[in-house]
Amino acid sequence: MDSLQNQLHKLPSVDRLSRVLELKFPDINPFYLTRFIRDYLEEVRKNPAYYDLQNSERITIEQKLTEDLEISFRKLCKGSIQPVINATGVVLHTGLGRAPLDERMGRQLKRVRGYVNLEFDLESGKRGQRNDHLAPLLRLLTGAEDGFAVNNNAAAVLLMLNTLGNRKEVILSRGEMIEIGGSFRLPEVMKVSGSKLKEIGTTNKTHLRDYRQAISAKTGAILICHTSNYEVQGFTVKPALRDIVSLAHEHGLPVIYDLGSGSFSDSSTLQNKHEPEITEIVEQEVDLISFSGDKLLGGPQAGVIIGKKKWVQKCAKNHLLRALRLDKFILKALQETLLRYLYKQPMIFAHQALKADPSVLKKRCTQLRQELPESQRQHLKVVPGDGKVGSGAFPLLTLPGYVLKINYSGKKANRLSRELRLWEPSIISYISENHVYLDLRTVSSSEEEEIKKALVTLLD
Repeated sequence: MDSLQNQLHKLPSVDRLSRVLELKFPDINPFYLTRFIRDYLEEVRKNPAYYDLQNSERITIEQKLTEDLEISFRKLCKGSIQPVINATGVVLHTGLGRAPLDERMGRQLKRVRGYVNLEFDLESGKRGQRNDHLAPLLRLLTGAEDGFAVNNNAAAVLLMLNTLGNRKEVILSRGEMIEIGGSFRLPEVMKVSGSKLKEIGTTNKTHLRDYRQAISAKTGAILICHTSNYEVQGFTVKPALRDIVSLAHEHGLPVIYDLGSGSFSDSSTLQNKHEPEITEIVEQEVDLISFSGDKLLGGPQAGVIIGKKKWVQKCAKNHLLRALRLDKFILKALQETLLRYLYKQPMIFAHQALKADPSVLKKRCTQLRQELPESQRQHLKVVPGDGKVGSGAFPLLTLPGYVLKINYSGKKANRLSRELRLWEPSIISYISENHVYLDLRTVSSSEEEEIKKALVTLLD
């Protein structure tokens, strides 16, 4: 009996496999098909056990290879970023793209597919500034003197620190030394920015005198970070923001405030839990403020910088901005998000999901269940279930509601959850105590039909 290695020596040639795939993909450049096959065969040689088919009478290695190559290449051509149905109940789910943009937003993005006046002044016919598309709205909505945006909030913090604190000390309370997802730590961001961290206070207590004693000729700015993804409770002391600002301005120093989640009044309070409002921070004379576009703001990924015009313009002139600026699609999406805040009812999906009425969620779950055939309906129950805000915002808060619990003995929870993920479109559920749950809080009404189709098939 041939060994595995002997079998692999008998693998079909690249040319032979290329001819087969060219018939299946006639529109694809043969050069790339050949390269794909070579790379694939190299992986096969590294993992030969997968092709140990010597005992199989039904399929040969060549047949198996050909099938796998076709499946893999179709998957590549399809693109790995696909729409999914978020049935986890986590509204700002980082893994699933955080705040979703609705169909109306999609129509607006289609309008900028071609040429647009990104950096062109239509009135004068001369070159314009892409920052000008957001500044008027940011001034109106926040009360700040000026503002613009970069590609995420970490980039905004990096830009502000590099502009105001490069080769200088930046004062930061130990209790605000945050770490965000992906192990990105604020002290490391400060280091990359060229500023030197001047750590003051303790984890639970920082006094105004700590700030005063830390100020020196080497100080470039004071940094304040809103700890949106955790809370320090109990025996704590923290100076009032206005007092810190007053102290900084006495010494001619700017104050940078990393607000993180970023919220207007529409999303600043949930179940009597309050996040600092953007306008509240502006009113306290903070010099530079940054916040995310895709968290509580409810828009696309972006980092917004607002504040005193002197400092905003200084950031805007930093050469680092060119590496951090927004493209036309994100700029348009962010502009459309901000425009919605001009209305009494902003109509932002993330906000609607955050504030969903438990009784409405119960009704939606019950109706979806009732519309299933009896053979599938018997496996579902409507039970209380809590959603989450996600992305570090309101870290201790749960969102009460109702969810669909699947009690199906025909499949293990892990298998059923996987089958839902591999459904098209993919349905992302969650597992608790060996049961699969579907939370409609984060599911649009138009997506419910797809969930019903999947349940009819997978619970058969």
